[in-house]
Amino acid sequence: MIELSTTTAMMLYLGMTLTFLLGLWFFQHYRFRHKKMVVSEQELFVCEYCAFAYVADGTKPVTQCPQCQSFNKLNKFRKNSTVK
Repeated sequence: MIELSTTTAMMLYLGMTLTFLLGLWFFQHYRFRHKKMVVSEQELFVCEYCAFAYVADGTKPVTQCPQCQSFNKLNKFRKNSTVK
């Protein structure tokens, strides 16, 4: 049988724990490094009736709120608005 002193056992335990944490950090870093941001033509809308904020296609003049199912017009005070 292999004899281990208390100091050697603690050093092995700490070494294996640090190795595991370092490996986990490398795995997470590699996994999130390859994600890319996708730019889309969606805009943030606020429902006129229930004040729910949602993301919808900005090219449509009328959108539907996902919470209360009411239809909302494109806000005419927006800078990018095509409605005059």
